[in-house]
Amino acid sequence: MTNDLGLNWRQRDILSQLADVEHLETDYLAAHFSVTTQTIRRDINQLCALGLARRHHGGINMPSAQANSDYQRRLERHRGIKTAIAQAVAERIPDGATVMLGIGTTVSAIAEQLLTRRDLRVITNNVQIAHILGANSDLEIWLAGGKLRANDQDMVGHSVIQFLSRFQADIAIIGCAAVSEEGWACEFSPDEADVSGTMLEAATARWLVADGSKWQRSAPVKVKTLKQFDYVFTDHTELASDIAFVPCAF
Repeated sequence: MTNDLGLNWRQRDILSQLADVEHLETDYLAAHFSVTTQTIRRDINQLCALGLARRHHGGINMPSAQANSDYQRRLERHRGIKTAIAQAVAERIPDGATVMLGIGTTVSAIAEQLLTRRDLRVITNNVQIAHILGANSDLEIWLAGGKLRANDQDMVGHSVIQFLSRFQADIAIIGCAAVSEEGWACEFSPDEADVSGTMLEAATARWLVADGSKWQRSAPVKVKTLKQFDYVFTDHTELASDIAFVPCAF
């Protein structure tokens, strides 16, 4: 247990965040905890010395031995509500639609609900979505190519943005890392936010999927405000009255 290793509360929080994302930047962590970058570097040094994290490009990520299994752990977290959200979304996708499906395990759960559908065109940067829906030859699947994030099972980068920009979709469906107190859907990295933003700009309708835990976290990069989505699918019901949300419960 990590609590037996003498970790402070920041280090435990860092490990918790690493369970959800591929990479955390030192500057972000310093701002998140309101401490100096030197303090964060000391925290990081201890985590790396214990083999719980590894340094990577101005921050840390999960050790490679843990990365492959991490996606499945995130998929199982809040599994019931993710399935309820996915079912509500799938019911509202019409036959013949062109749909963009973005980053995240809740969006992957939507693919599972679409597996038996016919006459859909799906455009995604999510490797797991392509794998799931590729089993149905009645669906047309487009997978963007770019930098593979193995821990998140998706593609990011300039080539992904270029690819997605070529399409005009009926619906773009994205997840997010967090929802801010000001009502912004946010991501941990600019790469994630750029992909999500490009999908939203390339679609006529914008849908957000976010379980209630997203309101209990913070992330530094803004994507869109909740009011800019046509629908917000969530089990979190304390939303402003002018936000069109679909309540989901299991």
